[in-house]
Amino acid sequence: GLELHYDDILALIEKSPDTQLVLDHLGFCALNEKGDEAFKQLLALSKYPNVSVKVSALFRNTGSVDSFPYDRIKSQRFEPLLEAFGPGRLMVGSDFPYVLETEGGYDGAINTVKSWLNKDDAEAVLFGTAERLFGKWGALE
Repeated sequence: GLELHYDDILALIEKSPDTQLVLDHLGFCALNEKGDEAFKQLLALSKYPNVSVKVSALFRNTGSVDSFPYDRIKSQRFEPLLEAFGPGRLMVGSDFPYVLETEGGYDGAINTVKSWLNKDDAEAVLFGTAERLFGKWGALE
């Protein structure tokens, strides 16, 4: 989880503030006591404008306490991340191909996150943040 790399992440951010850092899978902050502590660290990273978080692999953070459609992930991880980072620093991801082996599959994972957002926030999280960081799909430069 995040706690294993937190000090290294801080060092990177502080030494290279122009480097964009994207943390996958909600920072691997599981729904348990250890994950709650790591999640506090993740939220603290929101003060750095070059840090973004992927809302991906929801199933990897649930343990045995949550399942599709991930109500606890929504309330205990996603909503605090949205408030701390804002939609412009969150991006959806799927954890393909592993998501295909989960309840709801790819469509369920993406549509679940989409259902948590209003229209403006959905545009940012579903594609806007990724386009800002990585460039527009299909754009030739």
